[in-house]
Amino acid sequence: MRYFMLIITMTILALSTACTSAGDDITSPATPELLNAENNLDTYVAECRASMRTIGGQAVIHYAVNGTYPANMEEMGEPYSEMTCPECGLTYEFFGDQKYYFLSCPMPNDPTHGFIDNGLPSWIENPDPSEWENICRAHMRALASQAVMYFANHNTYPNNQEEIGMSGVVCPACGQEYILIGSETEFYVGCSMPTDPNHGNIDNFVPSWQD
Repeated sequence: MRYFMLIITMTILALSTACTSAGDDITSPATPELLNAENNLDTYVAECRASMRTIGGQAVIHYAVNGTYPANMEEMGEPYSEMTCPECGLTYEFFGDQKYYFLSCPMPNDPTHGFIDNGLPSWIENPDPSEWENICRAHMRALASQAVMYFANHNTYPNNQEEIGMSGVVCPACGQEYILIGSETEFYVGCSMPTDPNHGNIDNFVPSWQD
């Protein structure tokens, strides 16, 4: 069982760090690169969102190993439990249970730097068309990660987004839900945009856009 969960963890890690040109797209366990212009608000936003992607990625790995998301930041241990928003210096707000997690910037004013709701960052809700491809691929990686965790509990991959609690997640360009096909041995997540090429797919763990 321990070996099986290690495989699941490494698969999720590979999906969440798949190559992309997007900076603010999905949770990632990689340590965020900090920028130099400390007095620039845009830099604070970028740093804070990078930290939230890092924490979110660790929450996914925690789920793969333990079968539940961490209940709070402390359960993730250092350095995650000590990570703070670079602008206000407060610790991130985190809640998790067996099926869901929510992570948000702790800034006391509105707007904050955003939040991550069960793997989906708030800052990609109203994207610029130039970011549609990056965001669509981020959605596909989130779906693929959830599909892997679904397999860990059911010994088969899901066949639609509803089965993994991600109904309503759509390609930002065409507004359609993703093609999700699963069996006991493999799965496929594809962009539903009816053009050739569209934004790509993840076929049995391998993103089509990966070099």
